Amino acid sequence: MKIRITACDIGVKQKSTDIIDLEKGKRDYTLYFFKSPTLSKTRLGLHEASPGDCILIAPGFPHHIKSKGEQWTYDAISFKGSDASRLVNQIPIETNEVHSPLQSYFIDSLLEKIAKECRALDMHWERVIASTLDELLTKIVRFSKQDFVLSMPDHSQKLRELRMEVHETFHLPWTIKKMSDKLKLSSSRFASLYKQEFRTSPTEDLIKTRIEQAKKMLSTTKVSVKQVSVACGFESVHYFHRAFKKRIDITPKHYQNFKLSMKGSIPVEEKPFTLDGLSLDSDFSGTIEIIDGEIFLHGSDTPLSDFLGYQLSVLKDKPFLNFISQEDIEIAKEAVNSIVEGRNVIDVAVNLSGKAGSPLRVEFTAISKGNTLFWFMKKAFIDD
Repeated sequence: MKIRITACDIGVKQKSTDIIDLEKGKRDYTLYFFKSPTLSKTRLGLHEASPGDCILIAPGFPHHIKSKGEQWTYDAISFKGSDASRLVNQIPIETNEVHSPLQSYFIDSLLEKIAKECRALDMHWERVIASTLDELLTKIVRFSKQDFVLSMPDHSQKLRELRMEVHETFHLPWTIKKMSDKLKLSSSRFASLYKQEFRTSPTEDLIKTRIEQAKKMLSTTKVSVKQVSVACGFESVHYFHRAFKKRIDITPKHYQNFKLSMKGSIPVEEKPFTLDGLSLDSDFSGTIEIIDGEIFLHGSDTPLSDFLGYQLSVLKDKPFLNFISQEDIEIAKEAVNSIVEGRNVIDVAVNLSGKAGSPLRVEFTAISKGNTLFWFMKKAFIDD
């Protein structure tokens, strides 16, 4: 849908003597949302508008708005485009007359969303603006119908609108107080209604949303865990680490290494892999034998034996998975499956179970060269 925003003014403050007076109107549609008592010219004559009322003025219709008090405030958004009239007519919303939606809490958040998209110009921003404008006008009509509003469960729609806003701005420092204040509820009342509506607490819902976004970032880039935690709105990298591991069962760095390794080797221009280079960069290395879907490590027997504390015979006779700590068994299984299926595995971080009982942190790599599989292992530490 081809819609272009020509102006988006939020929180405009006017003196009592300031008047909007455009006798010939504009070429655009303009939506005014009044936050103070005003007098506005409509197709039926001069109309007194209360705070929360709004009017959509069509192209060519006069703009004549003035205050009823000493100071007045309003928001306004103007738009045009080949599909602008079609959007207005499809909803449909009456132009040049005052609308009085019984609920107007959604207007602020949707206008802010449009303003943000106009500033950021992110991918598909024009489509987001068109759909958000559609939603804004549709809800003005919806909430202007008293019978519809009264049939809705108390607070249900408000909570859903707020939840959508929080999920879309998950990086902001949301708190239960900030959420409850937006709905003019006490924190305890808000938390109770939220859990009743969504079967989870607002805090847990926000954390899960942030973690889902973090998983997407960790799966596609080598950006640091600290940068991801900041981008997703966590108060500290340590809190992010604990929250992530509690819900995903592995650390953020574990998850990132695993996801990136599953995509194959890193592009040559970024990090070329040679057997000599990997050998120099590793503490242990050797070849891999695949037997009945299990991998067995050969070579580097004595150094690896000393590191794990097991005898050489134990290392040769048992598959690789037998030496993985229980907490990392799933990620190790995925790595083994990739190796068996012929895919490279790069720097997968896992804990090995040493004979002494303490976990031994390593990064494991497996590379196929011709008909031979090579493995490399280097000691590592938890990165949080």
